[in-house]
Amino acid sequence: MAVILFHADLGCSGGFVGVDIFFVISGFLITSLILREMTNETFSLAAFWERRIRRILPALILVVLATLAAGWFLYLPEDFMEIGKSAVAQTVLLSNVYFLRHTGYFAAGSDTAPLLHTWSLSVEEQFYLLFPLLLIFLARWKYFSVSRTIACLAAGSLGLSVVGSYIKPWATFYLVPTRAWELMLGALIAAIPIRPLSKPWSSEAAAFCGLGLILYAIFFYTDKTRFPGLAAIPPCLGAALIIIAGDAKPTLIGKLLVLRPVVFLGLISYSLYLWHWPLLVFSKYISIEAQSWEWRVVLLTASVALAILSWIFIETPFRTRLLCPRRRQVFALAGGAMFASLIFGGAVALSHGMPSRLTVESIRYANYRKDIAFHNQITVKQAVAGQFAELGAQNTHQPIEILLWGDSHAMAVAPILDELCRQFSVRGVEATHAATAPLLGYSNTDPFSLMGDSPVFSQAVVDFVRLRHVKTVILAATWPSYEPPDSLDANLATTIRALLACGSKVYVLKDVPMPYFDVPKHAAMTVLRHGDLSKLAISQDKYRTRNKDLEPIFDHVSKMGATVLDSPRYFLNTNGLYDVVRGDKALYRDWHHLSVEGSKVLRPMFEPLFRVK
Repeated sequence: MAVILFHADLGCSGGFVGVDIFFVISGFLITSLILREMTNETFSLAAFWERRIRRILPALILVVLATLAAGWFLYLPEDFMEIGKSAVAQTVLLSNVYFLRHTGYFAAGSDTAPLLHTWSLSVEEQFYLLFPLLLIFLARWKYFSVSRTIACLAAGSLGLSVVGSYIKPWATFYLVPTRAWELMLGALIAAIPIRPLSKPWSSEAAAFCGLGLILYAIFFYTDKTRFPGLAAIPPCLGAALIIIAGDAKPTLIGKLLVLRPVVFLGLISYSLYLWHWPLLVFSKYISIEAQSWEWRVVLLTASVALAILSWIFIETPFRTRLLCPRRRQVFALAGGAMFASLIFGGAVALSHGMPSRLTVESIRYANYRKDIAFHNQITVKQAVAGQFAELGAQNTHQPIEILLWGDSHAMAVAPILDELCRQFSVRGVEATHAATAPLLGYSNTDPFSLMGDSPVFSQAVVDFVRLRHVKTVILAATWPSYEPPDSLDANLATTIRALLACGSKVYVLKDVPMPYFDVPKHAAMTVLRHGDLSKLAISQDKYRTRNKDLEPIFDHVSKMGATVLDSPRYFLNTNGLYDVVRGDKALYRDWHHLSVEGSKVLRPMFEPLFRVK
């Protein structure tokens, strides 16, 4: 439920730790079963995998095929192709590797991936491909202690996770070596003969302490928390404490967990986990406006209904052997279902999302997602070395007259500056890195950022301007993202003061209007449904609401000597709305970045900078 409420944005900012809690429970439960069967000399890998297939595969294949079917009707070719690829990856138990390579769990693009949540299933199954073999080896070679071996491996995995959360955060999030310790923590509880806590109050205290650790993570972690690493210890330890505390007799928390409504939720939880994310993703995909909390509750209610049906008609018949009673039948069904998933998913992927489903005009709008240039992620090392991307260079011996400094919104206006540099035989450079403000004193605290030391980057840019006597510096950024206003005002003023001291003219670009919906996608869908493209425009009220705290800051820097460039007014149409489509061109390549064509709308604003010498 924590994961589901997190995905639905219903109050659990750290609900993603529900996966970690599940890993601990899974490790405890499955290791307990394996060790019990080994003690009774009844364990076999064939029987183990038969149980795993009965438990996991039927409902999963149903959801994967249903997702492919829904994608046929709802998705643009590029996105539908990604569904096909992810379906293939899930079928071969590599979903986590696929999403590591293609999107981050907290990244913006994740909300178009309806099979993203299957990464955790791949982690679990990859672990259980190897872990039973380890237990068999340890059972046969008595020289090695089961509990000590598991403890050593878990400690190594945890250490790798802690280090990896700083070095390779996305790989640490998705891959088995850095997640295995969570499953092994549960396995360790099963392997060690733990004595019941001597006093009833100590069991209750341990259980409540465990619950407290879990609730703290669920409600106080956010997508900015460095995770997993050290931050994964509290929820995992909390789950372990609840398991240990209830070993002798049920604690108060244990009694709550066996109430019939809670048990029923547990019974449908697997199917509920499978169904909820595709419903949320599909609904968000076709919506322009942000979804209300009421609608998200409706979607979760629908997920519960689907989960109940899936549990009754799919999960239960397979688990109780009403369907495929023999092991051979189960393996045959598994092979056939996986083959079907590979065929359908592969067909979608290899056909590039089957674009023949759409009209030529709708595909043309959809292709504006690729209308991108000068997407240059300058590193700290490059900045210190003065190695910036070129804009309109006639030759590298020309003096650098213009420097564009900013985040991905600065990258988005670079195409028109490059065009003007070439027209006026001016050499410029681009000092840009995503999600990094062009400000002295600004520090990027996002644990998943690839920026590194942003204050060093910013100082290197200013040093470069001073040493190379750059005449013009343009600052462009998603300014509302770097609030609170007081610190933004102070840092921007410090930056402008430093640049003016270098003898440069400083221009501050007001951020362009942000649609908050995928413009190419919705333009393509509107055309496909014979709708009115003019209705996709942005109201001035929405822009003012988001940027109201910035006007005093822009007034302040204007008085300091910087020139503020009013980019929004160039997007206004005769109806007093901001265009996102003009003529037959999409002005944005996603929900907030300008396309190359969109950057050209700003030509009348930038051209005077080149005419004034």
